[in-house]
Amino acid sequence: MTSFGFRGLSFNDNYLIILRKIKHLSTKVPPWLLHRNVQMLLDSMVAATSLWIAYLLRFDFSIPSNQQRGMAGWLIVIAVARPATILLTDGYKATWRFFAFRDAIRLAARSVPVSICLLLFRAAVHNGVAIPFSVLLMELLLFLCLASALRTARRYEHEFKNRVGSGPNTLIVGSEATLAGAVRHLRASGNTNILGLVTENERLVGLRIDGVLVRGHITALPNLLAAHPIELVIIAGADIESAEEVMRVTAQFGLQMRLLPSCVDLVKGKVQVRRIVSIDQILQVRQRKSSSAAHPAVMECFTGRVVLITGAGGSIGSELVRQVADLPVDKLIVLDRDENSIFELMNQLKGDGKDRAVVPVVGDIRDRHAIRHLFSKFRPDVILHAAAYKHVPVMEENCCEAILNNVCGTRELADAAIDFGAEKLVMISTDKAVHPSSVMGASKRTAEMLIQQRATEAMQRHHNTQFACVRFGNVLGSRGSVVPIFLRQIAAGGPVTITHKEMTRYFMTIPQAVQLVLQAATLASTGDVYMLEMGDPVKIIEFAKEIIEMSGLTPGKDIEIKVVGMRPGEKLHEQLWNEDADVGPTSFPHVFRVKASRVPSNFSVLLQELEKASRERESNEAIQDLLREMPITYRATSNRDMVNLMTS
Repeated sequence: MTSFGFRGLSFNDNYLIILRKIKHLSTKVPPWLLHRNVQMLLDSMVAATSLWIAYLLRFDFSIPSNQQRGMAGWLIVIAVARPATILLTDGYKATWRFFAFRDAIRLAARSVPVSICLLLFRAAVHNGVAIPFSVLLMELLLFLCLASALRTARRYEHEFKNRVGSGPNTLIVGSEATLAGAVRHLRASGNTNILGLVTENERLVGLRIDGVLVRGHITALPNLLAAHPIELVIIAGADIESAEEVMRVTAQFGLQMRLLPSCVDLVKGKVQVRRIVSIDQILQVRQRKSSSAAHPAVMECFTGRVVLITGAGGSIGSELVRQVADLPVDKLIVLDRDENSIFELMNQLKGDGKDRAVVPVVGDIRDRHAIRHLFSKFRPDVILHAAAYKHVPVMEENCCEAILNNVCGTRELADAAIDFGAEKLVMISTDKAVHPSSVMGASKRTAEMLIQQRATEAMQRHHNTQFACVRFGNVLGSRGSVVPIFLRQIAAGGPVTITHKEMTRYFMTIPQAVQLVLQAATLASTGDVYMLEMGDPVKIIEFAKEIIEMSGLTPGKDIEIKVVGMRPGEKLHEQLWNEDADVGPTSFPHVFRVKASRVPSNFSVLLQELEKASRERESNEAIQDLLREMPITYRATSNRDMVNLMTS
């Protein structure tokens, strides 16, 4: 968009300056000027002015002397009759600062009786003092126009006063039916600065709703958040089909999010939330106090290094990129197979001014030639490996993909790290790798043992590459996290669904987890697993109740909590390490070292068989049988176990 300059200021700057001056002047309006008696006086003046103008128009601005004598008396009559009629019909109980079209219709209905009485008088009296019919009709139209303009001016004065420099820059996401109401409501509240609208209806893009531009479709939300200084995203209405995606993108950009139910939602009982809760508020409750500044050891480890981050478009990967981009690295390679995720990430980094040393790469960690080419071209010193398939129920139905991505992809990276002389490779793992009951957890435990094996081989071959794994539990705000799911269910009036009353999980926020990952990356390692301190396990049902109560509702009364049964591969409780593990402290208070155990001699043979079966796309049952033979204590949950857990 072209901006016009004037004495160093753009057109938009001048516009904002004018609006701020109007706002400043409006604050000087004395309160008594807005009193009902003053409003009646203004209407009286408007009525008299309308009649006078009507006379002028009727007689071509040359009122005959005989009409002037009658006009003086009628000016007094009309100046008294108009406000008196409006007062007697409760017209002054309408607030001028919220004047709308329906108020204009009511104003007309209150004005017509006076004109009818004058018309009847004119029909009965034919002397020189009678008002001409045309004057009466013109006076009515002029009064309605001028009185409505007066009230509209008061409304826009109120909106100007609240629009400029008050509240966060806001983007409203909604449907055609909810956007107009949301704009009017937020403008009236005066607590937000609306920068634009986003809709599910593509035909509205480029149009304006109540003067606000519809900037794009919901699919363009990441680009809009990257291109504009948005601070707050509001979802208007509970029926937005893409609400969960909006929540995910908003959380990924670190922005506040609010849900604004429509009147239809409230009347139909679809929404019962009395207190708007954001993901940020929930994360703040769980946030451990920590310094935002990088630890000196982290600064030293990453200074001047070429860093490769895999899975850079994911929840953990993108936060890794953001935090590493703040460090004095020589170059940052961001790798992901999803082009859209990389595009969104680069736009965000560019908006934050952090894209100087960032190189986007679209590729698959399973592609040996692509990985070798990347290592040959950039020679990364530190690899932070976050790329993984992680959704337990999905991987139960796609066992081959879980092995090919989580295990084979990790092997390609580890081998390239050794062959190209990388200093360090750190793999992001999960607490589901401990006594795994799912294919996802089993694939991550296999990848952990693969890392341990490669660490031993590197030492034996006198290579300097160090390998480590960092294991932690669930992160709040990530893709598939329970937080946006619970919020969506609460906004829809319930029920909130959980899988088992006794299920517990460890939780931490994404920034917490990544900060500790970077600390663990500085530690010397021979294939050890670093465990992040996760606090005490939390019952999922208690967590759901907490979010419902934060929304101002009562669990079980306003919002039902429904147990739907455990999904394939899920466990009731997660463990952070095995019972016989050698766990010790590190130089960082919230990072613990789980000493690497010896990898069995037959691991390589079993791994080859597992990879071969996955490449040949054998059945899920065949892959699970091979995982049972691996030394990872994998035990798939049987159907009988699932039934027992669901009914316990």
